[in-house]
Amino acid sequence: MVCTESVRLSSHQKSKIKKLFHPDSNRICPKDSVQTFKVRILEICRILWYAFPMNARVLAQLTLVHVGVSITVVPITSTLNRVMIADLKMPVMLVAVLVALPYLLSPLQIFLGNWSDRHPAADYHRTPWILLGGLLAATGSYFTVHVAYLLDQNFVLGLWAAAFVFCLWGVGINAASVSYLSLVTDLADEDGRSRAVSIMWTAMILSTIITSLGLSRMLTTPAPLAGGGAIADLSKETLITAFGVIWFVSVIFVLVGSYRIEPRASARAAQPTHSADDPMQALRLLALNPEARRFFVYLMVVLISIHAQDVLLEPFGAEALGMSVAVTSRLTSIWGAGIFITLLAGIIFVKRWGKKTGANLGAFVTAIAFASIIATGLLGQSNLFFGAVFLLGLGGGLMTVSNLSFMLDMTVPQAAGLYIGAWSVANFAGQAIGNIISGVLWDLFFWLTGNPLMGYAAVFTLEIAGLLLAVWLFRSISVAKFRRQAEVRLPTVLSLATE
Repeated sequence: MVCTESVRLSSHQKSKIKKLFHPDSNRICPKDSVQTFKVRILEICRILWYAFPMNARVLAQLTLVHVGVSITVVPITSTLNRVMIADLKMPVMLVAVLVALPYLLSPLQIFLGNWSDRHPAADYHRTPWILLGGLLAATGSYFTVHVAYLLDQNFVLGLWAAAFVFCLWGVGINAASVSYLSLVTDLADEDGRSRAVSIMWTAMILSTIITSLGLSRMLTTPAPLAGGGAIADLSKETLITAFGVIWFVSVIFVLVGSYRIEPRASARAAQPTHSADDPMQALRLLALNPEARRFFVYLMVVLISIHAQDVLLEPFGAEALGMSVAVTSRLTSIWGAGIFITLLAGIIFVKRWGKKTGANLGAFVTAIAFASIIATGLLGQSNLFFGAVFLLGLGGGLMTVSNLSFMLDMTVPQAAGLYIGAWSVANFAGQAIGNIISGVLWDLFFWLTGNPLMGYAAVFTLEIAGLLLAVWLFRSISVAKFRRQAEVRLPTVLSLATE
């Protein structure tokens, strides 16, 4: 994305450059003229950096950071969840809460973002937090496998260690995410931000697929150990090594991606502003707009229905179909391939048939996928299971592109940040609640029946019901009504936002 636009300098920037080219000759000594010249050139470069829209190098580095942080999630949600639930026989509720911690800790983004706006560290606003967050995320992700085995050996000590390590991972993800996304806002114009986020998100999906395949290959065990049962020592060592490889790649990406990506704070003509909104303001905003309330509830139902399976899909493959760790680790790549296909094709579909049609069709496809997964468990058909997981990705991708497009319609220009903040609250809350509900429901049905398959079937059935409920809720939501109500309430909304 090399910029071809002309440089746009503000009057303040033009004035600074003019003074640098025409300094006060009385203030310059011959012996330091070379040094002074270098200082002037450096200052001019800094000014021009902020005059240019985002360039290709900066975008590539931001994408590296985004990928480096995102891949720390893959080994936990595609491999460790299966090990903890299916092999180490830990309560699903415990695993679900640990995996949900990044979402439960997401309000930290508001405070960290606002702090970095006002308090540069080492003369940088974002880079220190990108580095700290990325390294915490990578390190926390690596040590999750260690505390999982500690939990199995000493539950009380392991529980404290797991809480600390998973919180470390969650804090890192949130600190890095808000910092590099804020840097996108700082360095790019409105069009540039959209392009940057699209490229970064696409790279993230592709890296998730590649990481999942790489994990599967690294975790392939020799034939004598592939029979399963409890994890053998070799499998434990292989798992720790695989997590170490992910840590190494993540750290390299974060270090390279954050190197000289941001100009110094002292060179900024204006201080950056952070767009993260107070969740309480967003919730008060929803109370004033009935159409916005309905859309918030719809998003919550959709996200719970999609993400309740996040910690259960791989354990289901292990317990219902006898799959090895290497095979279940590959499920994320199959699901990600489906997501990627419909994210690209979904844009064309939405333009031709509409956002509601796309979202509803995606919900039906996803519901069929969950029903097929239940059937594969009953029939013991692993090949059909792979097809059902791919179908799950197709439906999820179509729902994502449709709902994201509709979400952008459910804003008004004068209060766009507040409404996007409200939908972000729904996103984080939906994913966290979905994980926790799945843990509670699985543990309950397993306690009642003693059959693990009943727990999986109960969760997947709940997700089917939730998707059908979402289709029913969506039919009554109107963008036109929302905007009429928003225009009437806008003065009150903005006054609330500034309290």
